[in-house]
Amino acid sequence: MSQTPEELLLFNEELIKKYPGSNRRLTLDVSAYGIAEVRAEIALESQVQTVHISPYGLQFRSLEAYPEGTLLKIHVALPDYWVRKQRLVDYSRVDTPHRFKILAKVVKTEEIGKRGKKRMVLVRTVNMDDVDEQVLKSYLQDG
Repeated sequence: MSQTPEELLLFNEELIKKYPGSNRRLTLDVSAYGIAEVRAEIALESQVQTVHISPYGLQFRSLEAYPEGTLLKIHVALPDYWVRKQRLVDYSRVDTPHRFKILAKVVKTEEIGKRGKKRMVLVRTVNMDDVDEQVLKSYLQDG
């Protein structure tokens, strides 16, 4: 599944790599978007760390190979996520979430390393909650 020329013009990986603070390491839980049942052993294997992250997309290392155009459901673990989000919303919760969700589309997957077991995955953001985007921006810029 390849991208249209319009999509390629709109997306530039420099939007991710050059974003202020994008090199912060955050833990991700990555899975292909779909209705398949999630097994516990797969969920543990899908935890990876970011190489770069911005509101426009992410880059991360993975053992999994994701074909170009695959939709991914990504849960991002952000330090003090709920404390940061409470500054922007007028509601409270009984639980205190520490992750937010991003729907992303795979732009590129490259093999890295000598044995080709690890891959560098570049994805662009397709959908993210507006408030979560503000929380992510403030975390990257302010720390």
